[in-house]
Amino acid sequence: MNKHTCTGCDSYRQMTRRQWLRTSAGLIGGAGFLGFADPRVLYAKPSETRTADTVILLWMAGGMSHLDTLDLAPGTDHGGPYSAIQTAAEGISISEHLPRIADRFDQLSLIRSMTGNEFDHSRASYQMHTGYPPLASIQHSTLGSIVAKYKGRSERDDRLPPYVTIGQDWAAGYLGPKYAPYYVGNARFANANLAAPQGIGNQRYRRRLALLKKFDRNFKNKHKRNDAIKEYGAHYDAALLMMRPKTARVFNLDDEPMALRERYGTESAFGQGCLLARRLAQAGVRFVEVTLGGWDTHQDNFDVVKDKSLELDVAMSALIDDLKRKEIYDRTLVVLASEFGRTPRINGTQGRDHFPQVWSVALGGGGLQTGRMIGESDAGRAVKDKPIRVGDLHATICKAIGVDYEQTNYSPDQRPFRIVKEADARPIWELF
Repeated sequence: MNKHTCTGCDSYRQMTRRQWLRTSAGLIGGAGFLGFADPRVLYAKPSETRTADTVILLWMAGGMSHLDTLDLAPGTDHGGPYSAIQTAAEGISISEHLPRIADRFDQLSLIRSMTGNEFDHSRASYQMHTGYPPLASIQHSTLGSIVAKYKGRSERDDRLPPYVTIGQDWAAGYLGPKYAPYYVGNARFANANLAAPQGIGNQRYRRRLALLKKFDRNFKNKHKRNDAIKEYGAHYDAALLMMRPKTARVFNLDDEPMALRERYGTESAFGQGCLLARRLAQAGVRFVEVTLGGWDTHQDNFDVVKDKSLELDVAMSALIDDLKRKEIYDRTLVVLASEFGRTPRINGTQGRDHFPQVWSVALGGGGLQTGRMIGESDAGRAVKDKPIRVGDLHATICKAIGVDYEQTNYSPDQRPFRIVKEADARPIWELF
């Protein structure tokens, strides 16, 4: 059988690689840090109360099939072989391969009417993260960078970065490197880059830093009017501060009991990333993204989604339980999202293709109302009721964490960019 070739299916993985970060990472051992009114009413002025301090975005890269996870259509010609099971939330059923999440759905709400118009992975992922379509003339900032700017560093440890990505990197965009994420490739080794190389003692390490600063001083003097150079320098210095033992320890999963690590899935980089996300949320990091890739199921959709669902089910359920155990679920907004869904049509290789007409997003915690279903699809084929756009989702996240989504930021050349692009975008009132 010939492999499906998808133009653009892999390009999104390279889209956000920052060459300067890769260079500086080598210098420091890889630290890349340089009251529900009327159910018929979707939007209204939200309550002024909010409790979220942190957003954890669980990013399903590749386009998770809504029809085989959160919006099944059993008994239809496009529904596939999975059964739907009732969740702990009345009237909401999801895939039989997500039983743990189903048991905890009274702690979540479900949007079944997300809709967009981007079919390409790179473009759709970019828009879901920034709220804007890609432009050749500007790199927009992600919602994580926006939150980092307006919420700032942790009050518990101001050496911690406000924005961390695990498994996939993103550029800071027009806000500049000060608000770029600290990138962790694999959570199981997250603390490896926060110590001097083996065999390099403290004295030798300090001499190396002194030599580096000497070279930097000459370079900075030569380019002292360049604001970007200043920001890179501040970014680098912030990374060095993270290497202090108290701060670096936050990234050390070995501090957790093995039984807890096993609950997240010790063989799963995504599962361990979710555990790290809990540690970061507990420490006060403002925005954490954990990526689980492999959802681009143009072929063998049902076998792949079954395996991916198991990995997601174990990790996300453990995360919810752990956040509740630590008594920070009400202050931590958890969002499960992907760039688009998959086609109702099952292709000749038992796969599903790209489908932005409708897909699903689950979210919970952060003081939001739970156990609710927002919008409805026509058996996964189109929006049937209450379309939710990317801007509406971003406005909801911003409202939950206390950021004014109507604010405008400016690029270095003074181009204005609203946090939420659409002027008519509103938070989803039913969740507040």
